[in-house]
Amino acid sequence: MANKYAANRNKTATMVKLMKSIPSSEKELHSIIKENLESIEVGLKLLEYEKILPKGIPDFLCVDSGGRLVIIEVKLHQDENILFQGLRYYNDVFKNRDALANIFKNKNIDAKQLPRIILIAENFSDDIRNLTTLVTPTVELYLYQVVKVSDEQGIVFMTVTNPKVEGNEIYEPPKLENIIEYLKNKSLLQIIEKIRQEIQSINPLIEEYITYSYIGYKYKGQYIGSIKTQRQSFDFEFSILDEDGSVIEYSSQRIAQIDSDYSDSLKKVLNSYEILKKLKG
Repeated sequence: MANKYAANRNKTATMVKLMKSIPSSEKELHSIIKENLESIEVGLKLLEYEKILPKGIPDFLCVDSGGRLVIIEVKLHQDENILFQGLRYYNDVFKNRDALANIFKNKNIDAKQLPRIILIAENFSDDIRNLTTLVTPTVELYLYQVVKVSDEQGIVFMTVTNPKVEGNEIYEPPKLENIIEYLKNKSLLQIIEKIRQEIQSINPLIEEYITYSYIGYKYKGQYIGSIKTQRQSFDFEFSILDEDGSVIEYSSQRIAQIDSDYSDSLKKVLNSYEILKKLKG
């Protein structure tokens, strides 16, 4: 009897073989990942494979268990373009997150949260690993390994620990003077100041916030406008909202002259505020 059980154990051990497998193409790798999304993170759900966006087609558009949109870009091998692609798709998703939440209404997307970027490849160069520490938003890197257990194929993901950046100079909070100083045409500063005052006079609850590239405005957490300086001009940017508060489009007016009429752009900001006030109080 003991020999019979030993023989069965040996038979089982012989049947189960763990082998490394190499996908024949990126499409095959995509197919494997699509079937194993929760191997990356529990609760990760696919919204759309190869979703067409204004600036390109990310491999996977997902939502995590906390309602955040997730862009996943995949490369079969090491590829220096992967970070640029991920950031470009992030920009699209960030701008259109309200519209995406409306498209996928039953997926519990929280459009107030910033999207995430996940990059997956067989390997990453030192340049990519270093550059991901210097950009905002945070970029998550995963190495993959496709394996076969008997006749079934699976995938294993390993997180990449990014190198630590010495010093905290690049993490200094953005300052208003940095945005203002970037504008060399100083005659336009009085227009910027006037626009700032007029926006904030609409309602004290409109939040003015500073990023590394623009002065932004939100009402109850939703973007309604911004001022972005160039060397000889600035863009007065704004969102155009539907009656349900979703973003129809983002638009802007470039102001390069002291006598430029920005009243129509200001009306667009006011209109977005009024829609949000009606919805959010």
